[in-house]
Amino acid sequence: MYAQSSRSYNIQGNQAMQNKDYQIARSWFSEGLVSCDIYSIENLVKIWKEQLSMRESMQLPMQMSFDCLKSEAEAGNPDAMSLLRDFYGEGIGIEKDSTKANHWHREYGISQGFIQEIPDESSLNKVPRKSLLSNRFSSFLTYTYSPTMPFGFTAGIYFDKIGGYVSGRNNFQSIDAAFECNNTRVPAIEIGNLPYEFNRENWHSQMITGGLLYPVVKNRLFLSVGGGYGKRDYYREIRVAGNNNFSTGNISEWCYNMEASYKGLTLEAGSMFIWKKLTVLGGVNSTRFKDLDVYIGLGLTF
Repeated sequence: MYAQSSRSYNIQGNQAMQNKDYQIARSWFSEGLVSCDIYSIENLVKIWKEQLSMRESMQLPMQMSFDCLKSEAEAGNPDAMSLLRDFYGEGIGIEKDSTKANHWHREYGISQGFIQEIPDESSLNKVPRKSLLSNRFSSFLTYTYSPTMPFGFTAGIYFDKIGGYVSGRNNFQSIDAAFECNNTRVPAIEIGNLPYEFNRENWHSQMITGGLLYPVVKNRLFLSVGGGYGKRDYYREIRVAGNNNFSTGNISEWCYNMEASYKGLTLEAGSMFIWKKLTVLGGVNSTRFKDLDVYIGLGLTF
């Protein structure tokens, strides 16, 4: 404060105050507002309080003083906090606001140590919640699609350093096969010498996997690797030639291709990206290394 009072405009302002030339004093002290000089503002407040006839002409410097004090008080300057309390409490150049006056009185008291800061009871021992399930980790759920299994969901959790997921997919195809076959023949039909040909084909696929998530960018980008169980049942439509029908009266039936169907270990790898609450994932998997299936997922982080 002493360093501020020794500045030339403050020295000139003090001399004008001693000579009771308050208009000149106001002009000199107003120069200190450019640098938010607290000593200058204190003297402008003094003139405001003592020279009632000058208040109308001091609206602009007092508004500038208020802006300076607000900025300095929010930055932690205790002298600015004390003056800002008076501005709100007495309505110096602004409207009175007892709530804000009490706030800055409390902030000033805390900064000087004669008021003890008491935390809000509602915030005591309160840890920001990361997930609907727990405040220790985040969770996510996505709708997951692949060309062979368009219906699926993936759910998981992740911490700062690792995560995990489980995924289930299905195509919900339901086919009632009347025969068994391989890639080229339907033995049961050939016994009866019934001429036939293969027509359409269809798959019934289902899979359940789980694995680990490793963060490449914290809470944003993850790499995934996992495994599980997959099953692919292959069906072929059989059409009889000419005017012949099956014993059921149908001109076509389905056969279950035992040679091309398989089940067993599934391995997969992919990645997951999180933007705000949006979760996007994708990757590839293979069952018994007999196929290669891509998948994508879209959902939310909770």
